[in-house]
Amino acid sequence: MSRKKVINILKWVWLLAVLAFAGWYLVTHFQEIRENLKAVSAERLVLSVFLLFIGKFFLSDLTRLSLKKVNWKMEYTDALSVTSVTQLGKYLPGGIWHFAGKFGVYKARGLSAVDATRAMVLENIWLFSSATAVGISALLFSASDLFCDQFGVLCGPEYQFAAGIGVLFLWVIGLFVVEKFVNKKSKFSLIDFILVLAELVSIWVLFGVSFFMVFPPGGGFLSEVIGAFGLSWIAGYAAFFAPGGIGIREALLALILGAFFAGEMVAVRAAIHRLIWVLVEIILGLGCILVFGMPIVEAPES
Repeated sequence: MSRKKVINILKWVWLLAVLAFAGWYLVTHFQEIRENLKAVSAERLVLSVFLLFIGKFFLSDLTRLSLKKVNWKMEYTDALSVTSVTQLGKYLPGGIWHFAGKFGVYKARGLSAVDATRAMVLENIWLFSSATAVGISALLFSASDLFCDQFGVLCGPEYQFAAGIGVLFLWVIGLFVVEKFVNKKSKFSLIDFILVLAELVSIWVLFGVSFFMVFPPGGGFLSEVIGAFGLSWIAGYAAFFAPGGIGIREALLALILGAFFAGEMVAVRAAIHRLIWVLVEIILGLGCILVFGMPIVEAPES
């Protein structure tokens, strides 16, 4: 059996296992789930959806900016359409359809395979590095002693704050090195560099606050939720066997936030936010198709 078939089988098995576990959890914890759902107001749900949309708009602009680095111009509305439609492919078992879809669009537009790969690699470097930096620094900026309690280091708010600033500083320096020395083909623009940094930070703050909105008001721990969401997104995105990172992101959220909230609460809130997340992506994808049309996914002569 080929490696591709094995991976596809693993994806289907994982998806079925997640659905089975979700069903079992729903039946055995129905009372707790019902009480948790009652605690989420309609206003906070609407705000959560709104923040996700804004974050997704920033996320789409990264496609435009990464193509600009390989000297290829794409209008923002086009980047929004390409990103929103191809992102839906990550929920298909196979794991590479959202990458393959975007790569196919780039090739159909006349971009070389080398430049298409460079743009996609750069975009993912931006996303992974920023999720890591913002996630860790948000946990360090929090009022909790998470690192001290778990690892016996950074015991004291002044040490945590300094470490958080250090993480962000190293991240900025790392991206600068990538811009100046790794991505030599494109001309360095300080304005674009600052814009990328601002959008990356905004994305994870918006996503984190969106997740925080499904928790009961007055619970505090905003910085912890933002940090946990960024780090859990990385795990879900990197898990090749989990379509859309389903199950992985939620498990890591429960693990990190278990120190601040009850396990049942985190599990239910993560499930609610996952539904909102998928709904927003579907609305964006279908909306872009209706407004802008289906992005070209293959060259006309194909």
